[in-house]
Amino acid sequence: MADPTFFEYALQDDQGLFSRTSFPVAYNGATETVDSIIGAWLAYGALINAAVDGKITGGQVLIPLERDASWKSVPAEGNNVNQVMNLNFLNDFNSYSTSILLPSYKETQLNADGSVNLAATALAAFIAAIIAGSGAVFPNSTSLHDLNALKDAFLTVRKVSKTKAQTIARP
Repeated sequence: MADPTFFEYALQDDQGLFSRTSFPVAYNGATETVDSIIGAWLAYGALINAAVDGKITGGQVLIPLERDASWKSVPAEGNNVNQVMNLNFLNDFNSYSTSILLPSYKETQLNADGSVNLAATALAAFIAAIIAGSGAVFPNSTSLHDLNALKDAFLTVRKVSKTKAQTIARP
């Protein structure tokens, strides 16, 4: 059984404070369309709206996916996920860059001096796909502007949390 899809809603109260609510939903990915999922998200949002004093400010639909069978079945020995390659892309509208992070990058994609080798085959292919898009899907900035060039790339270390605190409310 695959993980459930989640509908999430962000709410704001009259004091300006924010909270989120989410719940799992089941759908048939073989027959449902993106438009029908969005329609269901909107319909449940109308029900939530009627049941709360807060204002719904937005939300999202999280659809878990299974990995492709052709991908690695076990991690290769090398960098850990806290070792990150940061790729900053420029967009076609403003000067703000958009970061795409590659945790656990391959060290074969580095130059002898430790800098990022943008000509490394796998990395160059990924960068080209980000800029060119794939089919009808084009990576964008958060303001939905096309990414059109790589600005820079560098290595960093990010803190990784092994567990996330969860609060479960039971009736």
